[in-house]
Amino acid sequence: MKKEDIKFQESGGNVFADLDINMPEEMLAKARIAQLIVQIITKSHMTQKEAAEVLGMTQPKVSLIMNGRLEGFSLERLIMAMTALDRDVEIRIRKKPRTREHAHLNVVYA
Repeated sequence: MKKEDIKFQESGGNVFADLDINMPEEMLAKARIAQLIVQIITKSHMTQKEAAEVLGMTQPKVSLIMNGRLEGFSLERLIMAMTALDRDVEIRIRKKPRTREHAHLNVVYA
């Protein structure tokens, strides 16, 4: 296959929206928070069993998060996992700019 035969579409910034998945902004927020949870667990050298105790869930649930299988997790549950990992979570609500048609949900980590 030649390089010029490869077809691609540039992302709009949210792969879930690009794939026309329901509630793409929530899905992206969940993915970003889960990514941080995985980083914290990994950097802390916790086993999944130890992480489960800290997070107040079972080891199989931690395994799901570690593998990006987030279907059974609410955004709220993932946020509460961050607080269990000693991370402050700040939720800020503001009016959307007039330049944008719709309000959006975003996760920013410092």
